[in-house]
Amino acid sequence: MVVTIIGMGLIGGSMALSLREHGLSTRIIVVDQNVVHAERALALGLADETMEMVDAINVSDLIIVAVPVDIAVAICPQILDHVTHQMVFDVGSTKSGILHAIHNHPNRGRFVASHPMWGTEFSGPDAAISGAFVGKAVVITDPEHSDKIVLEKIESIFSIIGLHILKMSSADHDLHAA
Repeated sequence: MVVTIIGMGLIGGSMALSLREHGLSTRIIVVDQNVVHAERALALGLADETMEMVDAINVSDLIIVAVPVDIAVAICPQILDHVTHQMVFDVGSTKSGILHAIHNHPNRGRFVASHPMWGTEFSGPDAAISGAFVGKAVVITDPEHSDKIVLEKIESIFSIIGLHILKMSSADHDLHAA
């Protein structure tokens, strides 16, 4: 599976390591506005190449949005504008803003809103940790708005990399995560 990770920081980098370790990716593309992060991700072997966002989406099977929530709110509709067969999930710490931004998007079903409940005080690709998600929880919010097959595939990925899946509404998630 060709994977694009938008935002190669702690979570994006750790997700890249997990996907590689479990044989879930044949190629990982990094999209990052921070050129230093993109170059470092390549040097660390977290990604195989870097591309512009639209080009990366077009050649990918899975897109992971691992940027700060305010940026995710802005780019998730743009990502979905280019999705055909691709699956998309985010790893943001709040959900309501992102889901509001894509609520009426015709490709909304290709998106799974998720929040791995893990992190450290470190950031950037050098902070990526192997096995970071093993035994941790991931919250999937508003799963009823995702296409069933997409949701099942994303849940399978999460399970394979060691995450325990919880589901709840985005409002409940945001209240409890705060």
